[in-house]
Amino acid sequence: MIRKRTLFPLFPAFLMILGLTVLAGCAQSAGEAWHQLSSRAYGYDFHPTTFNVSPFLLSGLVKGKPGDSKELVVYLEGDGRGVVRGRVTMDPTPAQVMGFELARSDPAPAVLYLARVGQFQSTQNGPSYMAYWSDKRLADESVDAAGRAIDEAKKKVGADKVHLIGYSGGGGMAVLLAERRDDVLSVTTVAGLLDTYWWVRQKRYRPLAGSLNPADNAASLAGLSQIHFYGEDDSIIPPEMSAHFQSLAPFSNFRRIGQNTNHWKAWPELWPALLRQYVLPARKMASEAQIPH
Repeated sequence: MIRKRTLFPLFPAFLMILGLTVLAGCAQSAGEAWHQLSSRAYGYDFHPTTFNVSPFLLSGLVKGKPGDSKELVVYLEGDGRGVVRGRVTMDPTPAQVMGFELARSDPAPAVLYLARVGQFQSTQNGPSYMAYWSDKRLADESVDAAGRAIDEAKKKVGADKVHLIGYSGGGGMAVLLAERRDDVLSVTTVAGLLDTYWWVRQKRYRPLAGSLNPADNAASLAGLSQIHFYGEDDSIIPPEMSAHFQSLAPFSNFRRIGQNTNHWKAWPELWPALLRQYVLPARKMASEAQIPH
C-alpha cells in the first residue's frame, strides 16, 4: 500500500548538493559513458537494459537469470553530477559510478544496478528534466518509476523478494522504496540521505521543493533489517545523519557502522570486506526470518 508523505521543499547552496562528485576535466556524454560502463559490466556478468517507466527511461544493469535466485539485490545510484560549480547541469551522469562499483563486488546470483533519472540517458537530459536531479531528486514520480523498474527486473530474473542498497541520494531512494513495498527484506545505505528536512536544517540550506522526505515514515520500517554505513569524515552527509534517523522510531534491527573515509573515497575498496562481515550475514538472517518453521 502506498502512503503519501509531506513534501519538504529542499534546495541548498548548490556546491554541497548530495551526490556531487569531485570532477576533473571534461565530462563524457551520457551515451559515451553508458557504452563504456556497459562494456565493462559484461566482465562481471551484468547486461545493460533500459526500463521504460513513463515518464522516464532508467538505465540499468542486470545480473542473473530465472532460477538463479528468488531474491534480487538492488543497488541504487547516488545523485551523480546533478550540480557542478554551483549550477544545475544538463546531464547528471556520474563521473564515478559508485553504485556499480559496489554492485560488481556482490556475490548474489541476481543483482540489479539502477541509475537515477537522467543518468546515462541522452534523450532525457536538458531543461525539461533538470528538476529531477536538483530539487525533485526524490520526487514521488521518481520513486514510483524506480519501483516499476525493480518490478520488471524481478520478473526478468524470477525473483519475488528484494534487498535494497543505496549510495548517497540513492540511500534516501532505498528508504522511500522500502516504505511503500511489501517485498523488501533488508535496506542498506552507504553515506545515505535519510532525512532531507534534518539535513537542510543542519546545513542551513534553503529547502528543496518537490522531494519526499525518507524520514517522514520511518516508523513503518521499525522491524526491517537495516544497516547504515557512514564516513567518519563525511562533510556532505554528516555521520550524525543515521544516528538521528535511528532516534525516530523503535527500530528492532538497526545497525550504524562508521568507516574512516569521507563521502566518496575508498567505498569500493572497503565494500568486499563490509559485505562479508556485515551485509551478507544480515541478508541471510533476513531471508531465513521469512521462512515458516
